[in-house]
Amino acid sequence: MKKIGVIGLGIIGGSLVKAIHKKGLADWIVAYNRDCHVTETALREGTIQQVALEIDDSFVGCEIIFICVPVDKIPAITYKLGGIVHKDCILTDVGSTKDDVIGAVHRMSLDCPFIGGHPMAGSEATGYKAARANLFENAYYILTPLQETDEKHVNKLSCFVRSFGALPIVMKPDRHDYATAAISHVPHVLASALVNTIHRLDGEDKIMHTLAAGGFKDITRIASSSPDIWESICRTNKGNIIEVLDELVMSIQSFKNTLSCAGGEMKRFFYEAKQYRDSFLDNRVGAIVKTYDIVVDVEDKPGVIAAIASILGENNISIKNIGINNSREMEGGAMEICFYDHDSQTMSLGILKEKGYTVSIKG
Repeated sequence: MKKIGVIGLGIIGGSLVKAIHKKGLADWIVAYNRDCHVTETALREGTIQQVALEIDDSFVGCEIIFICVPVDKIPAITYKLGGIVHKDCILTDVGSTKDDVIGAVHRMSLDCPFIGGHPMAGSEATGYKAARANLFENAYYILTPLQETDEKHVNKLSCFVRSFGALPIVMKPDRHDYATAAISHVPHVLASALVNTIHRLDGEDKIMHTLAAGGFKDITRIASSSPDIWESICRTNKGNIIEVLDELVMSIQSFKNTLSCAGGEMKRFFYEAKQYRDSFLDNRVGAIVKTYDIVVDVEDKPGVIAAIASILGENNISIKNIGINNSREMEGGAMEICFYDHDSQTMSLGILKEKGYTVSIKG
């Protein structure tokens, strides 16, 4: 590509420019961000070549422009770009809901193609500082073109996202929104509801807060995501989320009834969940951001963290987080180490086993 544009350098937009730069996929990257200090940082780092102070003629000549802003801001920015760029420039967003955006863009009758996009990658961390070049590797990247979009433009965007390691899937926007309501949006609601419930139930001694580690922290990690982003997502996918929540409430009520009556269906409830969960592929990133953790069986004593961190550092493996887990029911090992990617996790597993440590992949 000769010229690529990116609007919004949060974790997704920032990771896009870093991935495109690292792999040499564009000769020129122009970026706009509301806080110009962020684009100035990206310029100093060399991940972009031009800072746009406004959404203006700076984007003329782009082959693809990624619109990386909250869902409710996408239509207005798309409309503005439509009056600037040439007819073969592909406009694409990265929002978590698609039907409303696609409907709004369809009514604009743009001269240039628009293809909805949703990279199913991210982090509970936010902002350019959390962006990384390998964020999209092995991550599904959903594309939802308008019905009138020329297939050559869909193929061009598919090839481009594949070139920085993502796995493109083309689907209809309404199907996308229903699926993500079930596997992403409702789990975020559930995680937040669970955390809020524990907060209300905890006593003055804060014992629940103290013991909340291991499995509880794993299933509620996504509750640390940006409240602003998730409010926007839930409002734009309200109907699908309510429909899935109704199903979830029925499932919980059914389990509650079984528990109250000491019925024999309780084991089946857990068995069916285990069977379906065990069928998931673990090497690809889906709607819930994947973590790359290992657990190491070590004595909790001074120097143990430094020793293992040193071994991994000598092998040029970056650690995202490391620490002793003091509440680890149903989990082996006292130490948990979190990595940025699957390769680092796999390499660390082998290296530490060679050093004689008892180590396993978490989850």
